[in-house]
Amino acid sequence: MKNRVVFHIDMDAFFASIEQRDFPQYKGKPVIVGAKPGSRGVVSAASYEARSYGVHSAMPISEAFRRCPRGVFVTPRMDIYIQESSKIMQILQTFSPDIEQISVDEAFIDMTGTKKLFGTPVNAAKLIKDKIFSETNLTSSIGIAPNKFLAKIGSDIDKPDGITCIPFEKAEIEKWLSPLEVRRIWGVGQKSNAVFERMGIKTIRDLQKLPFEFLHRRFGALGITLFNLCRGIDNREIENESNVKSISREHTFNFDSSNRDDWKKMLFLLSQDVARRARHKNVKGRTIVLTYRKTDFSRHSRRITLQQPTNIAKLIYEHAISLLCHIKESSIRLVGVGLTGLDETTQMDLFGEEFPSKDWEISEQTVDKIVSRFGKNIIVKGRQVVSRAKRTDL
Repeated sequence: MKNRVVFHIDMDAFFASIEQRDFPQYKGKPVIVGAKPGSRGVVSAASYEARSYGVHSAMPISEAFRRCPRGVFVTPRMDIYIQESSKIMQILQTFSPDIEQISVDEAFIDMTGTKKLFGTPVNAAKLIKDKIFSETNLTSSIGIAPNKFLAKIGSDIDKPDGITCIPFEKAEIEKWLSPLEVRRIWGVGQKSNAVFERMGIKTIRDLQKLPFEFLHRRFGALGITLFNLCRGIDNREIENESNVKSISREHTFNFDSSNRDDWKKMLFLLSQDVARRARHKNVKGRTIVLTYRKTDFSRHSRRITLQQPTNIAKLIYEHAISLLCHIKESSIRLVGVGLTGLDETTQMDLFGEEFPSKDWEISEQTVDKIVSRFGKNIIVKGRQVVSRAKRTDL
C-alpha cells in the first residue's frame, strides 16, 4: 500500500464551468445547467454560485427556480462537454499511461514511480492542475491516496480547485476516515444511508466498530465491501485501455434519468468516442456492449456479436440503440457503450470486396485525419448541429 500512488482528478462543476468560460457574461453568476424552468426536468449541474442558494444536481428544476429565480438557466451542450473531457484525458496521458476514465469529468491516474519525473505527489498534482487550467481554463480538484477509494474521497474534500493528500499508513488512514459521514463510502446511497441511520450509524467510525460477521450477515457481499472500505482497504487496479481487452465509455447522469431521448443522445456521443479510440489504436471489435446501471445501482449489460469486427461509429451506435430497445427500465443512472473482442485492423479490412461498410470506415478515418490536423470543432455531426441549434438560454 505504501508504494502505490493513485490520483483522482475531479473537474469542478464541469458543465457549469464550461458555460461560464464560453460565455463571459455568466461569470460570477449562478449558472444552472439542465431543464428549462416550467418543465418537469431536473438540474444536471450547478455552478458554485448557484450552490450557495441550495441548488444541486438532481433537484427538480422548479425547486431550483424557486430558490434561485435570477439564476442563468442553460440547456446542456453534451457534445462540447465530451470534447473538453477528451482534451483533459489527453493531458493526463502526458503524466502517466495508466488512466481510468470513470465519467466525463473524472478519472483515476496511477502515479506510482513518477517521483523522479514530477517530484512529490503533491507537486505532481499541482503540475496536472496547472496544465489542465492553462489548456482549458478550467479548474480541477485532486485526491492523492494509496488506492482508488481513498483518492476519490480526497478529491471531494477541498473543492473547488483543491488538493488533498490522504495518509498512507494503515492506522492513520482509519483515523482519517473515522469522523467522515458514512455516506462518503462508495456504494452507500440514500437507501442504504437511511438503513444506517435507523441503526444509529452516522460516521465511518460507527461502521468501523461493527464486527465482520455482523456486516456479512446483515448486508451479504456488500457487508464485506463495507468492512474493507471503512478501513480504507481497496485493491482494485487502474483499468485503462492498454490492460483490458475492450474499449468503452460510460456516462453517469447527475440524476436518475427517465428520458430515453437523452439516453440515445448520450449513446451517440459515446459511440463516436469509442470508435475514434478504436481507430486510434488500429483495432476493431467483434462485440458491441451496452451497459447501464439501474436506480438501485445494480449494473447490467447487453451485447451483440457481429459477423465482421468494426470500429465504425455509425454501426456501434445503431447496434447500441437496438440493444437499448430491449431495456424495459423506466429510469436509469448510467449508460455506456463498449467494444470487446479486439483485433488489429489490416489493409484487407479496408479494401476487401467482402467488407460491406468500407465507405463508412474510410469516411470516418478521413474525418479523424482532418480533426487531428485542424481540431475537433472543424467538423460537427448533423445530430450535434441540431443539438446546438435547439439550445436556449434564459
